[in-house]
Amino acid sequence: MNWLPLLGAVVLFAIGLRLSALFSGSETGFYRVSFLRLNIDANDGDPIAKRLCWFAQNPSYFVATTLIGNNLANDLTTIAISIGIAEVFQQSGGSAEIVATILFTPIIFIFGELVPKNLYYRAPSMLLKRYHRWFDFFYYAFWLISTPLVAITRHLERFSPDRNKPAQLVLGRQRLVKVLEEGHLEGLLSNSQKQLVRGMFNTAAQSVKKLMIPQNQITGVTRSTDAAEIIQLAQRNQLSAIPIRARGNSTEWTSYLKLVDLITSPAPIIPAVYNMPRLQADFSMLESLYILRNSSSAYGAIFENDKQVGIVSQLDLVKALCASDSPLMMTRATI
Repeated sequence: MNWLPLLGAVVLFAIGLRLSALFSGSETGFYRVSFLRLNIDANDGDPIAKRLCWFAQNPSYFVATTLIGNNLANDLTTIAISIGIAEVFQQSGGSAEIVATILFTPIIFIFGELVPKNLYYRAPSMLLKRYHRWFDFFYYAFWLISTPLVAITRHLERFSPDRNKPAQLVLGRQRLVKVLEEGHLEGLLSNSQKQLVRGMFNTAAQSVKKLMIPQNQITGVTRSTDAAEIIQLAQRNQLSAIPIRARGNSTEWTSYLKLVDLITSPAPIIPAVYNMPRLQADFSMLESLYILRNSSSAYGAIFENDKQVGIVSQLDLVKALCASDSPLMMTRATI
């Protein structure tokens, strides 16, 4: 028996097994890796992360490389088994080759598929970055074969009924939650940020009327109220902004003044009075908060059918946004 062909068969089998592990594991790692983390690393200047992000933006090339690589690995292991069996059992008539293939199949499955996939599943980013040079090498080595495959795939995509559908520009709730949870696992989001997101989901579509302070419950002042009395009222109710009743209309509250202006302004000077932005009763909490933040207003006047029904505090909206429970369970600030 010639040992050199047998040794070559063993080496060829080991190479095929290793390539199978590389491509099978990379395929699992590619679909498991956190692309949010990769994008952040890429923006920080990590060249490996940039390369992996390129494959994420061009998945056809990645898939073509892994498919060609897996086929090559399977061919190498099959050829190695055939050479080894032919050298050991020269007069087997093919039965030994069949039996040997059956016996080696569990080894190929465990060490070429199962173990690598489990390892890449548990540590996708680390392993993809560790073996990215090998994958890049085979990407360029298979380029002449993979490029026509990608071109054919893109040509066939033109006949797909989904190709004319508009791109999804807004993340759905479940998809966004998944991204945020992924960010938390990667250490990008703190617990308080997760709580903020949950609060936003709870308040985004709810009506601002749920946090509204009705007209008959508003505690405010008039333009003729004495400054000392206003300060006492603000301190008693722990307010930094005090609603002011509208001129000539005892049923509307459309402006407010800031306690800090009242305290710091000299006695002869009347502090500035700020108008409340007009909000509709069917506005959502998130929409109302956006308007108040853009106008830097402490309060917003809520109208329904051109009649004021109450006011809402920006502070109450922020508390609702930061609360993980329903805003109805919160204690509303007293005005």
